[in-house]
Amino acid sequence: MHHDDSGAFTGEVSPVMLAGVCDYVLLGHSERRQMFGETDEMVGRKVAAAVAHGLRPIVCVGETLEQREAGNATEIVRWQVTSALAEIDAGSANELVIAYEPVWAIGTGRAATPQIADQMMGAALGSPAAATMPLLYGGSVNAGNAREYASVANINGALVGGASLDADSFLAIARLFGDGKDR
Repeated sequence: MHHDDSGAFTGEVSPVMLAGVCDYVLLGHSERRQMFGETDEMVGRKVAAAVAHGLRPIVCVGETLEQREAGNATEIVRWQVTSALAEIDAGSANELVIAYEPVWAIGTGRAATPQIADQMMGAALGSPAAATMPLLYGGSVNAGNAREYASVANINGALVGGASLDADSFLAIARLFGDGKDR
């Protein structure tokens, strides 16, 4: 989604076009950040536009392997969450969903341990405004490891990539998080 209501932004969809068609919009995914140069500030503008048009942003945050190995993972994720919140008022923060997707785990088959995910979810909640946001874990979630993530208190659901291509696998994951606890 582009942050402007209209204009010549080929390949982008305006929030005006999405309003009424969908409820959620995925913003800040690592592919957008890496392949299209989307910055944290751009994500913040998109979040503000989505909220202004009644859309609920799912904001993807996560560190690269290099950032994790340098000991900067928590700082990176905290900054990404702070940037996402920068252009909205604190009362609108409950409209966001945060999806922690360590870049080093996306599509690699190498998932973060539930302990790493829990730690990073705690880091994402470092802001009082973020304390009420649902948190999803994404990054090589599959039917074989989803139960471990579902058991972590800070994880409210999963952002599923490749495993969603198999209906039975996706359904098994959905059932783990579909226990009626707003997950």
